[in-house]
Amino acid sequence: MKLDFSVIENYGQQYAAQVCDEFFNRTATINGQQILKLSNVAQVNMFVVNDLFEKWKADTEAFKSPYFNFDNDDVKAALKAFMNTASQHIMVKREHFEPMLSKAVVKTIILLLDPSKYFDDFVRDSPEFTLTKERLAQLVKYTKINNHIAKSMVEKMGSEDKVYVTVALNWLKEISDKVEFENADKFFEILSAKVPFRKESFIKASPKVIEEIPVKKAAKSFFDIEPEEDLDDENVPLPTVDKIQAEIDRKGTPAEIKLPGIDRLNDTFTGDLPTVNDLLKRDAIVGGTPLADLAFNRPIKSIADGVSLNQKFVFIGKLFDGDINAYSNAIDKIDACDNLSDAKNYMNKFLAPKYNWISVAEEANDFLEVVARKFQ
Repeated sequence: MKLDFSVIENYGQQYAAQVCDEFFNRTATINGQQILKLSNVAQVNMFVVNDLFEKWKADTEAFKSPYFNFDNDDVKAALKAFMNTASQHIMVKREHFEPMLSKAVVKTIILLLDPSKYFDDFVRDSPEFTLTKERLAQLVKYTKINNHIAKSMVEKMGSEDKVYVTVALNWLKEISDKVEFENADKFFEILSAKVPFRKESFIKASPKVIEEIPVKKAAKSFFDIEPEEDLDDENVPLPTVDKIQAEIDRKGTPAEIKLPGIDRLNDTFTGDLPTVNDLLKRDAIVGGTPLADLAFNRPIKSIADGVSLNQKFVFIGKLFDGDINAYSNAIDKIDACDNLSDAKNYMNKFLAPKYNWISVAEEANDFLEVVARKFQ
């Protein structure tokens, strides 16, 4: 399922405008207790409070001056008392509050429609590629819908104060595979009572639906495109599994199949279209073995052997600040590791903090997938 974020954001703006029109027509500001009761979905209110909490922490840090000793116990106690007192006197004008409310509605819809993405994004956004117990406690406190997921993460954390993001993502996958998410329909009914909408409008059409849309006679099919033509146009029809299977039946072994514009099976389509891997995982079977397994799970002797040319440029640019020597040195050190655990430790302790991989978590995880193939 692919969410249409532009539609979700547009709805968040409409909802925030409607609610603010009703509330601020009789007052110029809103306080903390009023925020907690404002929306007809409590989770929306909690996300606003969470946003205020983050701003409150940032203001506390900004208050500190390099000319005074803010580590002094008396100063720390006084500052804490002052900020706690300030937190009891929230007063927000509409111009500042409305964007916060819109953002809270968007987060709520994502949490309802795709809870896995919501929790995944939360973990990936952890500073310095590290998830702390304090950050998890904040997740439990302010996430009320599917709260059991957050609590299970806390249980996984145990007595540890922090873990690397890659470890936390593995926990999250394990938890999500075993539990059920809350039924979103009841919350959508409440939201729609304020500003009507159709849940389906938040979800992008599947590739099958896109394929069935009539194409003008002048338009070319995917297989008519010459290699030098641009294949990134989102309007180009995507080949279906049936077409791919037909190619398999006609040409024989998977190694002989070459789809137009795809040099390696692990090169993916851009944008919101599903990858070839996603398509092949559904149906394509050759000799009793999933075709995806043949292509994606094959062990490699060196990390470099599993990186396509396009991936190499992405990894160097995104993960190593454009430094090809740093990339090559990292490959050599990872290749020299005895096992996947040692390789992960090296990446988590040295590469991720040095190159701020938390800001490029998607590319970092793609890189980790290649590394994993080296140690199969």
